[in-house]
Amino acid sequence: MNRRRFSVLCVGVLLTSLPTGCGPSGARCAKCGMLVADHPRWVAGAITPSGGEERFCCPRCMFAWHLSPRGKGSRDLWVTEYYSQQRTPVADVFFVMDSDVVGPMGKSLVPIAGREAAERFRQDHHGARLLKPGDLTPELLREIAGKPPEETKP
Repeated sequence: MNRRRFSVLCVGVLLTSLPTGCGPSGARCAKCGMLVADHPRWVAGAITPSGGEERFCCPRCMFAWHLSPRGKGSRDLWVTEYYSQQRTPVADVFFVMDSDVVGPMGKSLVPIAGREAAERFRQDHHGARLLKPGDLTPELLREIAGKPPEETKP
């Protein structure tokens, strides 16, 4: 009987230690289509103008969607904070750009709560700079993804 209780306890601890906010196991990233549950340490989300919730495999996909016509009017953006693995509003984190920590889509924006922790992470992981959500533009997201700038038509 003790082994059974121990097994039940272990399963309970495992289930409660999973990051919150991953959503349904079949949910796909609203930007790239990757399975969100495959990347629980990177999950991000937003509320659509109609009140629905969208999930993303990483902050970079979320911001690319949010800044596009499809995401226009979205609100209540959140990310999974890197250290705590907790759902955190984007206004409460700094994003480290170009670090050696790779997300599900390659180079990513690593969300860190608190300027001091973010600066330490940037130094430890060779990040280029710290960004706040208002600093992010479609052009900067393309740069992070390693894509050339979009050409403007004459």
